[in-house]
Amino acid sequence: MRRLARLLSIPLLATALTATLTATSAVPNAAAAASAGDDTVKAFGDARYEGSTASMGLSLNQPVIGFAPTRDGRGYWLLGRDGGIFSFGTARFHGSTGSQPLNQPIVGMAATPTGNGYWLVASDGGVFTFGDAVFRGSTGGTSLARPIIGIQATPSGLGYWLVASDGGVFTFGDAPFHGSAANLRLGRPMVGFAATPTGGGYWMVAGDGAVFAYGNAPYHGNAPGHAPVTAIAAARDGNGYWLLDDDGGVFTFGSAPFAGSASGEVGPTRAAVAIAATPTGNGYWVAVGSIPVVPGATGSGIAALQARLDALGYWVPVDGRFGTLTTQALYALQKAARIPRTGQFDGATQRALDAGVIPTPRSTSGYLAEVDKTRQLLMLVSNGRVVRTFNTSTGNGARYRSGGGYAVAVTPEGQFRVYNQINGLRISELGELWRPKYFTGGYAIHGSPSIPPYPASHGCVRLANAAINWIWDTGALPMGTPVVVYS
Repeated sequence: MRRLARLLSIPLLATALTATLTATSAVPNAAAAASAGDDTVKAFGDARYEGSTASMGLSLNQPVIGFAPTRDGRGYWLLGRDGGIFSFGTARFHGSTGSQPLNQPIVGMAATPTGNGYWLVASDGGVFTFGDAVFRGSTGGTSLARPIIGIQATPSGLGYWLVASDGGVFTFGDAPFHGSAANLRLGRPMVGFAATPTGGGYWMVAGDGAVFAYGNAPYHGNAPGHAPVTAIAAARDGNGYWLLDDDGGVFTFGSAPFAGSASGEVGPTRAAVAIAATPTGNGYWVAVGSIPVVPGATGSGIAALQARLDALGYWVPVDGRFGTLTTQALYALQKAARIPRTGQFDGATQRALDAGVIPTPRSTSGYLAEVDKTRQLLMLVSNGRVVRTFNTSTGNGARYRSGGGYAVAVTPEGQFRVYNQINGLRISELGELWRPKYFTGGYAIHGSPSIPPYPASHGCVRLANAAINWIWDTGALPMGTPVVVYS
């Protein structure tokens, strides 16, 4: 029987504290032990391989993104991005979210100390409880600065921590707050969280391998940065930790022993996504899934997402890197689908992508540019078919000073044509315009470093600098091209 926890709760927020760190690094031991397992679960040291979704021949709706062992070390659960749960060994199935629509994808799980239940958490901080896991609160009804990336249970099982990609920490039940990295400038987003055995401290690790230690968690060093780090696990005595990179490399620090790694065994379209220690601390499991589709991620999985967006006409470079231009393309898809403009590849966005959602233009003949102010989209349209769609930002309707008086930031509506253009930077009274193409008066379609998913300009039609470069380089908006602006 599935049991769904209430999603509305106010998190206990504490003042962010900064850890003082020493920049050191470690590399895995040269003598790597052979692993048991397959291409989804790999067991090292005294970790027991009990099977995986690959050994069962399952075709998953969503990739594996998480892993949790049982208390006795003789079983484990695999977690899919849709909240699907797969049980092996002594692990028992208590329910999942695999068959229900989610507002946001599942990003992590934690087992109860008894092994008779578990929590799942979505990227918006919505918490789902199964078995004897007790709901203590969530951030599901809170506006977060950055998405949640994981959950960790307290030793008693009477609480849990949620951690966000900016290092923000949210505590529930008996989980104590020891500090956060929310006010730090991170090189890469946080990807992992691990508490000490007593719950008196915790570590966080960012994608570049930087480790942040709080409470009684000792700092022992960072990953060397050869590959993106995806996870962290605590040593059983609380005096060390393992770091995992997406290639399956395992790095040991402090008292954490090296028992082998999966480096070189992870396929090009996959990534090592989770590491968990055995009850003795003399071994660990590594779980392998598809490359996470999150900001900062790289690889063929990201390239596949970009290629799908490109095939639907959303402008994005297919470079295998989830950067700001991929976010811009996702904004455009979300606007066309009329779903929340998160810039993330969440559940609603995946459904829109799978459904092949594209915007509908108003024109039926000829080649022109359409600017839809309601949806904040710029479309290049040929005979009623959208050939390219861009995220844009138009006039925000605010009053601003202009010359000796005031004006209102409104993008004029009507039928116009590109009548002038500057192949370079123009600095105007209101700011910088990169490679502008003017369609009426001083209003232009131009490049800008800031393209939020909402109206923010003084009246011009903003595009990303790289997008306007593409328009110039391909001749997609030549002089005389009709431009239609409407709400």
